[in-house]
Amino acid sequence: MSVKLGFFVRRFVSNQASALTKPGKFYKEVTVVNELDEETGNQTHKILLDNRILKTQGGKVLKLHSYPLALAIAQEWSSQSEYLQLGQMRLTGLAFTAQDNPLEQSVDTISQKVLDYVDGDTVLFFNTENSKLHRYQMENWAPLINNLNSDLGTRVRASENILDCDVANANDKEKIDRWIRQHNFPALVGLQYATESVKSFIIAYNAIRHHIDTEVAIDAATLEQRTQAETWGNVEWSHGLEREELMTRLSAACLFIYFNSNNFTSKRI
Repeated sequence: MSVKLGFFVRRFVSNQASALTKPGKFYKEVTVVNELDEETGNQTHKILLDNRILKTQGGKVLKLHSYPLALAIAQEWSSQSEYLQLGQMRLTGLAFTAQDNPLEQSVDTISQKVLDYVDGDTVLFFNTENSKLHRYQMENWAPLINNLNSDLGTRVRASENILDCDVANANDKEKIDRWIRQHNFPALVGLQYATESVKSFIIAYNAIRHHIDTEVAIDAATLEQRTQAETWGNVEWSHGLEREELMTRLSAACLFIYFNSNNFTSKRI
């Protein structure tokens, strides 16, 4: 990788940079090349920016095992205009994180971080002091809890006491942990990103399992704010930006998990 490309990739996290400091687009064509991994015997996919191979922030050649994911990441780079919006390229960022693993995470550490959200999950604590909010919570959150319990055979329950520490028992957590650990490492990176983005494992779970789409998921994640806005009003542009940001993050996470968890085959006709 050239020094120029390395500089741009290291600036990946510069989400708030101005147009004067954002790197300019330096390539014309983006292509996906397929190679056979000599170590594993599996096909891998790389991204070419003109004749430069895309590398991660850690300086490694980005190797992807999902062709649809490679195409999606290539599209992120291809869709850039005069300046590179590196901080908005969510799939690229997730792929870099999964390969570099900068925080040296493991299946155990990620699984525990995701599982930790269950005890204090937003959708498990209903507010009885606000009748409108409580009604919305019953309508929007209760079905998400039911979906989780139906799928995994758990008995996770909602509570009206914020100090309740028994919304999920040990058996529930064991079943949830088992589901989490069935994912490969890249998918776990996406699961953690999804959960942290909406601050709820149960909302993320329902979106990942296609029980709800991302719009419904974000509605559930921002239920309290939306209820307050109905009563007190809201700065519309601020609310819209926050919503679009959350939808972008969750959508990218769901795609990343899906592409890393499913095998795709193609047949020439």
